[in-house]
Amino acid sequence: MTTLAIKEAVEFEDTFLQDKIERRAYDQREKAIRDYYSYMNAFKEEGITLGMKKANINTAINLLKLGVDVDTIVKGTGLSIQDVEALKIKIK
Repeated sequence: MTTLAIKEAVEFEDTFLQDKIERRAYDQREKAIRDYYSYMNAFKEEGITLGMKKANINTAINLLKLGVDVDTIVKGTGLSIQDVEALKIKIK
């Protein structure tokens, strides 16, 4: 970059920082962007968690159909004993 370009950028920044309305609008846009990414990240994590739970439930159902005991299924899937027992009742 040239010295002239740097000088122009600094002058623009000074002008921008002095204009309270522009500065507030900029801050609000930046906050909206951060909020958006935060929400998307939270929904992504929630979706992954729900997907993993569904996969564990499907695995537990398949293992129950194969006659695997409940304790082994609990250890292998991370589901609670109550969840596995409820699945066992459902598939009968």
